[in-house]
Amino acid sequence: MSIGEMLAATVPMTRALNLEFLETTADQAVVSLPDQGAHHNHVGGPRAGV
Repeated sequence: MSIGEMLAATVPMTRALNLEFLETTADQAVVSLPDQGAHHNHVGGPRAGV
């Protein structure tokens, strides 16, 4: 199991944000956050928590 898969399995916010772990090593993680309407604020931008 990769680090990204472990995080998705154990950290609920990882699943809620639909994070995609593109690369994970001991030194770095490259993560993609897909643009989702549910994460937009009242002016159409990403919410502060996202």
